[in-house]
Parts: sequence; structure tokens; C-alpha cells
Amino acid sequence: MKLIPFILFLSLLSTGEILAQDLKKVNYQIDFGTTLSMPYKKTIEVWPELENHPETNFSADWGYFFEMILSVPINSRNSILTGLNYSYFSTKINDRNGSFEHRGTISNSYITLPLMFKYRFSEEIPVSIASGPYLSFLVGAKEKGYTHFDSSKLDTDTPDPIFEPLEPTQEYNRDVKENYASTDYGLAIQLDYEISVREKYNILLLTRFNYGLKDVITSNLDTQNTASYWKNYSFMFGAGFKF
Repeated sequence: MKLIPFILFLSLLSTGEILAQDLKKVNYQIDFGTTLSMPYKKTIEVWPELENHPETNFSADWGYFFEMILSVPINSRNSILTGLNYSYFSTKINDRNGSFEHRGTISNSYITLPLMFKYRFSEEIPVSIASGPYLSFLVGAKEKGYTHFDSSKLDTDTPDPIFEPLEPTQEYNRDVKENYASTDYGLAIQLDYEISVREKYNILLLTRFNYGLKDVITSNLDTQNTASYWKNYSFMFGAGFKF
């Protein structure tokens, strides 16, 4: 599996050589928009047969992206897309473990190198589909939110000196980058619509789905959730300027 990022890197280098040989044909594209992270799992439970067992629920959340893309035309309807993308992804989390409940978000940010083959359906209809692999490098990862302590769930009639000093609600904000793999890779598929503004200048509307192929969790000891295996799935909705 370690060969996959290496193969993707070599492919990007090869594309770079093609660009260097024929820069006059390259179209430049600047895209921006929002991301929607889709949880790999909606619920993770530990020891479900026990009362008040650990349970973590995940739900989709919004982020954002910005990218600079190079489009190398092969012919009037086909082209190769590559470039540099920065994305911020967020997932909502609700973790319950006995008397403790954590509500917040897990966020990850990546620098991504995509490599996609783009096909335009016809000369008259400015709708295109693109697909290909991507290689991502982790920039940061954080968990933040609130921890609520419910003393009524303690199975005791006398106060416990360990829990007495605890505030009912506490805020947490921690860096968990070390709990995630430094790289990610997967496949992307994109649908876009081009609007001609003037000669050689177009506006694009696009949607893209990123399907992660790698387990990005390296440890779950310091996080607020019970996930030990996770893949990144996300949608991107945005607009761009092509020239």
C-alpha cells in the first residue's frame, strides 16, 4: 500500500514535465467553495451490552476549500487537471461515556495534489466530468467542544471526592495531529459547468466527491471519540474562474 502515494507522486511529476513542454496551451483555474464531510461511520459503540456504555455519534459538517488548478488540453473535449488544493474539513461529534458527554467537532486540514482526466460531453453543452487520484498531506487536526458531566448517573449514594471538583460543563480544545496519518490518498470525481464570460475567460460551477482509500487514524488514545479506523469522504461545492 505504501507504493500508492509513490506512484501518485511520480504521476504528478510526469504531468509537470508535460506542462513544462507546452505551457502555451495551459489554462489556469482558481476555485473556492465549501466542503461537506461525510462520516465514515455514523455510530461507534464499545461494549453495547453494558448500561451507559461508550458510544460516539458522528454527523456531517461544513468546511471550505481553495485551489489553483492547471488544465492541459489534449483536444477540444479532453484535458488533464492538476494543481494545488487547500481544504478544511469538519465533522460533528457527540461522545457519551458513562457520566461524561462530549459535544464538538473534529477538524482536519490538508494540502492536496489532484490528478484528474476531464471529459466534456459535447462542444455545444459546457458540462464536463473529471475523475482521478489525489494525494493529500495533513496540515493540522483539532478537536474542540464542550464536556458535560452528569453526576446523577453515578451509581453511588455518597459524593465521590474524585468528581466533586469537576465543573458540570468544561470546554476543550486540543491538537490531535499526532493521532492522524501524515498523508491520505483516494479517488475524486467531479462534475462542472462552464459559463463563458468573454473570449478565453470562463466561470465554472463545480461539485466534487472525494473517496478516501486510506485509514487515517494512527491512535485514538488522546481523542474524545472511540474511532480507531477512519477514512475521509467529502463533497466539495464551489465556483471558479478559468483563464
